[in-house]
Amino acid sequence: MKIQKTKTTFFLALYVLSLHSCNNNRKSVENKTQENTFSVFEEKVKNWQEELNIPNVGIGIIDNGEITYAKVLDVKDTAIIQDMQFNIASITKVLFGTTVMKLVNNGEWDLDNPLYPYHIDEDVINDPRHKKITARDVLTQRSGFVNWRWNHPTGKLTFDFDPGTTFNYSGEGMEYLRQAIEKKYSTTIDHIADSVLFRPALMKNTSHSWDGTTKWDKFSRFYDAEGKEHVLEDYSFSGQAADDIMTTVKDLTLFGQYVLDGAGLKPDIFKQMVTAQTKINDNQDQALAWRLIRDLPNNEYAIHHGGNDIGVATLLVLLPQSKRGIVVMTNSDSGLVLCNNVVREVWEEGAEIIHRAYRSGSVDDIPEAIAVSQDILKSYEGVYEQPSGRKATIKSTATTLIMQMPGVPNLQLFPKSETNFFLKDFDPIIAFEKDDKDQLSLKIIEGENTIICKRLE
Repeated sequence: MKIQKTKTTFFLALYVLSLHSCNNNRKSVENKTQENTFSVFEEKVKNWQEELNIPNVGIGIIDNGEITYAKVLDVKDTAIIQDMQFNIASITKVLFGTTVMKLVNNGEWDLDNPLYPYHIDEDVINDPRHKKITARDVLTQRSGFVNWRWNHPTGKLTFDFDPGTTFNYSGEGMEYLRQAIEKKYSTTIDHIADSVLFRPALMKNTSHSWDGTTKWDKFSRFYDAEGKEHVLEDYSFSGQAADDIMTTVKDLTLFGQYVLDGAGLKPDIFKQMVTAQTKINDNQDQALAWRLIRDLPNNEYAIHHGGNDIGVATLLVLLPQSKRGIVVMTNSDSGLVLCNNVVREVWEEGAEIIHRAYRSGSVDDIPEAIAVSQDILKSYEGVYEQPSGRKATIKSTATTLIMQMPGVPNLQLFPKSETNFFLKDFDPIIAFEKDDKDQLSLKIIEGENTIICKRLE
């Protein structure tokens, strides 16, 4: 079922009917059609929730610039909280990026001025490249940093390449820019974002910080791929630019609608925000904070971003030409699968968008799995630990491996060789390697990034 065609016709009909108020009966029929369409859609979503052990999902749909659906679904249909507070993980980056562009629009920030007059991290103070990094470098993911400093072999913030030269996804870069902005204005990102973005977009339940207790009864919680709750000692966080914004499905859908309407930016500033700045791969580019997929059918393009963390999977996709959008928020390690399913289900071009968002090649480039003996597969079983302390568990089946890791769905690994394994929906390669002491490690390889996980004996 593709909602797009039905709903586009529906809104055209509504426009005509608004000019002819005598046709109220016909308008009632159209409303009923929409209700029936969403009823079928919700049943599919709930089936996915049951299959994937996802307690709650928030979905927002925008068509022709109007919010046509914004709702939280509970797999048990009990005490549904429509203003449930979800953590949206890395979608935080595009809200922060839009805040920065609002400052640029107002003449209060320059994308190309160095950040060092306002902020220098102690880890890079002796590296002269700290005088080069700009807001544009950060928002185009060319800061020179790895994602998080604890994933770097040194355990410190380090320039691995000159700022502005190479794409490398980094949360550290976003935090670096946030600190520069906060120091320039002697205030917090919470105050700035509320002033220039949240209030203009009518987002009343969104924040960069949370004390971990306020509105606890509204909080979605975090769940693993089996439906068991992740219980944390401390749920609070403060003023982050790369991760953890708390919001509702209504607010995030309002944000999508606001961006589709130009985000209150001058046309040339908005165009900068959604224009390719650097190539990620053959399927997508990096714009300013947003990922960009060009050359979709009907001269359409998509701007998007996802977010994944322990017990969190979220997705925001906007089609500016036709003013359509989809928001999906879940409270589960398995949520990414459901997020992708929703986009495929709602839009005719959804399957192409999802493929291009997560893989660098064409569908035809996905390798064929080879046969590997069960003895080899079993030899890789065990628990592996990342430098950050996050653990990955490897189990074997008759023909593949299963990777279980907090914050992601259970992943099926298909053998490309006896030591290298691939995922059908995502780019990373999983490789197993022994060192000179015969100690086995697991490598997660994606582009220039490699995370080495040591097996725990």
